[in-house]
Amino acid sequence: MELWPVMAPHTPDLLSSWKSGLDREILGAFVKMRQDLFSRSAEPFRAVIAYSPGWQARHATLIDLSAEHRSSRDFSGFGHHYQYDPPGEPEIGRSLILAARSCGMPVAEGIHGIDHAMSIPLFFLLPEGTTPVVPVSQSLYGVRQAFLLGESLRRLKVGSGRGKILLLLSGIWSQNPMEMARGREDPLIPFWMDKMIAGVLGGKDPDWGFLPALNRDILDRLDPPGRLRELHLLKGLDVHGGRLWAKERIPGLVQILASFDPLIL
Repeated sequence: MELWPVMAPHTPDLLSSWKSGLDREILGAFVKMRQDLFSRSAEPFRAVIAYSPGWQARHATLIDLSAEHRSSRDFSGFGHHYQYDPPGEPEIGRSLILAARSCGMPVAEGIHGIDHAMSIPLFFLLPEGTTPVVPVSQSLYGVRQAFLLGESLRRLKVGSGRGKILLLLSGIWSQNPMEMARGREDPLIPFWMDKMIAGVLGGKDPDWGFLPALNRDILDRLDPPGRLRELHLLKGLDVHGGRLWAKERIPGLVQILASFDPLIL
C-alpha cells in the first residue's frame, strides 16, 4: 500500500474562476499535478484520507467511518456550490483508529461529511466523486496530535497487496481577513512563506527547524484555517521529495499546491 500526500488550496473562488474560464496559474497547476499523479501510476486511488481544517474538535481526533457522505454548504457568497458526495471507506477509517491508538493518540469515531476543504480540491483532483473519502478532524489540543497522526499513518495497515491512498492536506498557509480587507500585506507573511517553502519544499529532505519558532503570535498574524497543523503531520509522516506546483499570493492570503513522494506502508 502506498500513501500519496498532497497539499491543496480550497478557497471557493477557485470554483468561480474555473466556471468563468479565468486563466489562473494555480488552476493549470492542478491539471498538471493530477496528470503527474496518474502518469506515475495508472492504478486508481483506493481512497482519500482528508485532514480537514473545516472539521475541528476540542480534544480527540475524530474519524468519520460513514459508508456514504454528503457535502455541506459551508460557504456562501461565491455564486457556486459543488455537490461532492463520495462513498466512505469504513475499513480504512477503522484501521487508522487502531494505528492512532497504538501511538497513544486520543481518537474516536465522528460524523462530519464532506466540507469545502475537501470538495474543492477533490473537484480538481478526483472529479468523478467515486473514490471513497475518510474525513479526519483536526484537534484543537495542541500540535502533538497532528504529529502523532503522521506517525499513525506510517503504521496504517489495510489488507494486503498493492493499492494507493491519497492524503489530502490544506494548502492555505495564510488567510488573514483583516489584511485581505485592507488590501495590504503584513511583511511577516512573505517572510514566513519563503522560510516555510524553503524548509518544506526546498530540497529532497525537509528541514523542520523552523517549526518551533511558529509561535502563537506568528500564527495569529498568518491566520491559516488549519493553524499549519498540516506541517506537523507531515513531519510525523517523515515525508520526502516535496514539489511545489504553484503558489498564489494576494494581501493576507497565500495558497500553495504541493506534492510529496509516495510512502510505502
